[in-house]
Amino acid sequence: MAFQVAPFSAQEYVLIQITDTHLLEQPEHEFVGMNPEQSFHQVIQHIQDHYPQADMIIHTGDLAQAPKARTYHRYLEFMQALGIPFFQTPGNHDDQQYFPFHAAHAQQPTLIQLGNWRIILLNSALSDHIDGWISDTQLEQLTALLTAHAEHPTILACHHHLFEMHSKWIDQHKLKNSQNIFAALEPFKQIKAIVYGHVHQHSQNFWQHIECLSTPSTCVQFKPLSEQFALDPIAPGYRVIKLKPNGEFESHVHRLENEIQNINTEISGY
Repeated sequence: MAFQVAPFSAQEYVLIQITDTHLLEQPEHEFVGMNPEQSFHQVIQHIQDHYPQADMIIHTGDLAQAPKARTYHRYLEFMQALGIPFFQTPGNHDDQQYFPFHAAHAQQPTLIQLGNWRIILLNSALSDHIDGWISDTQLEQLTALLTAHAEHPTILACHHHLFEMHSKWIDQHKLKNSQNIFAALEPFKQIKAIVYGHVHQHSQNFWQHIECLSTPSTCVQFKPLSEQFALDPIAPGYRVIKLKPNGEFESHVHRLENEIQNINTEISGY
């Protein structure tokens, strides 16, 4: 499924990545001692205040912690009211029966054209699994898309992390066939970056010329370099990616200012 987004400016395109909102069935419900709905709305307000001409928003999964039809419906209503084009791909906490896919088939990549750039969303979520896998069907379709758009700089996005975070508990739930993905991507020099969520923290790695970036959650954060599950009281955030017409890009993470997380750091999982 392909979409075209008209950019605000021909000089620079602003792509926003949010991830791991973990929304609950009711907006007032709390999760590990905080309200994910409120935190999500605060992040969106920060985006509107600092990037009023954002061209589009992508959500890289775990949209819902309570993956019910009403949770997704409330998310869609809220996002539609912003007037900013938005797209999403699922995470391991999402229910693919209710998830708002952009195509009839959950294994079909989503292609978005933004100026001369291409953004491709992949589904790395497996039903009833925490770890990730991108199917052969998707890889075949991805190869076809990259071949057809070889002249356009490209960003890929999915939920699961491709590189180890050196946190034993989360690394056992990474993208299990990342080497297959890298092998499929090797012939394509137009890929500039792969962005993902799942790990609730910022990280940066490189595979050949491709920058691989994980992004903080809009709700709770995971403590880096932790053998066991542990939460980090650092503030929620999101990623802004500024795409240049010449194929270069800049990226950095924003966090909510003066936000003190009153989370329950004693829990052993989520």
